[in-house]
Amino acid sequence: MPYYKGVIDQLKNDGHPEEACKVADRILRLRTKLRNEIPDRNVDHSVLIATWNLREFGRNEKCGQRLGESILYIAEIISRFDIVAIQEVNERLADFQFLMELLGRWWEYIVTDVTPGPSGNRERIAFIYDSRKLRFDHLAGELSLAQTKKGTRQPARSPFICAFRTGWRRISLCSVHIYYGSAKADDLVRVEEIREIASLLDKRNRKRQETADGEPDSVILLGDFNIFNKSGDKTIEALEKNHFVIPKPMLDLPATNLGGDKYFDRIAFHDPTGKLRSSRAGVFDFTSVLYAEDDLSLYENAMTRSVEKKFKSSKKPGTFFREWRTFQISDHLPLWVELRTNFAEAYLAKAMRACQSPGGKKVASSKAGS
Repeated sequence: MPYYKGVIDQLKNDGHPEEACKVADRILRLRTKLRNEIPDRNVDHSVLIATWNLREFGRNEKCGQRLGESILYIAEIISRFDIVAIQEVNERLADFQFLMELLGRWWEYIVTDVTPGPSGNRERIAFIYDSRKLRFDHLAGELSLAQTKKGTRQPARSPFICAFRTGWRRISLCSVHIYYGSAKADDLVRVEEIREIASLLDKRNRKRQETADGEPDSVILLGDFNIFNKSGDKTIEALEKNHFVIPKPMLDLPATNLGGDKYFDRIAFHDPTGKLRSSRAGVFDFTSVLYAEDDLSLYENAMTRSVEKKFKSSKKPGTFFREWRTFQISDHLPLWVELRTNFAEAYLAKAMRACQSPGGKKVASSKAGS
């Protein structure tokens, strides 16, 4: 990304050479970790899709405003992927707009309006994508669940679905931030919300396959599901009953919360035609290089400036720091999957088989020099 020199130079010019060195060191370490753990992006063979809940991105009531360097680190992580679904974008978009400036002019975004009502928490959902790799395919909307005899409850934070094209693939991505409720697995409202959303998307996508003018489509449901368990959770069963599949590379991944014990974030496929092909997936744990356990002394001044009373009154500075850092980066880890997008050879091989079938006309091979 093009921002390094300007940011580092500005810190030096403002009389903060130590800060400049710290930020440069963190970015170098972060880039090394990203390079070692996430596949390289490419032009036409695959697409890297991620989902990330950025804790209260744009708010500053609880632990003070995000530092500029924190948004630099967030931009660096996002830039490693081709498209990222972001949850918990606040109605105040100053931090979000700064993030987009850092990413560069070829990065685009689509964002919802704020969700009204206290349960919505004034949140937005966004897709950030590299326009050199993906193209928005003119479909976007917030899902509205139909009322039934059971009195279906509209989600407090409406799911956001958008269609994109990349390579040979058209994909509809639906990003969700599911109701949390009680701090336990299988909260009844949470399970029902996931079931209703998955059912709606299941019916929608199956109907699309049957429509004469409908192009075969695949739906990827991703985001913060607030699922507690790795398996055996009723919320996972609700997905599976509506023909959503968790890609095999994702089945044995670690937890996605900083505590390392919750599987809140998920990516699931609804793929009736069997076109989605995933090869690699992962959870990116940034805590060893950003706001690490032993970094407390580096950020004491920053915490004092932003939340002086809370920090100075804290009896356990280390515990306070671990909470504060979740408002700098997030309390969630990015979850990602790689999908194949180039099917040229498979298409050509199928075309050749059709030519060589009993009902097809054989094509003579051209000879060199003819």
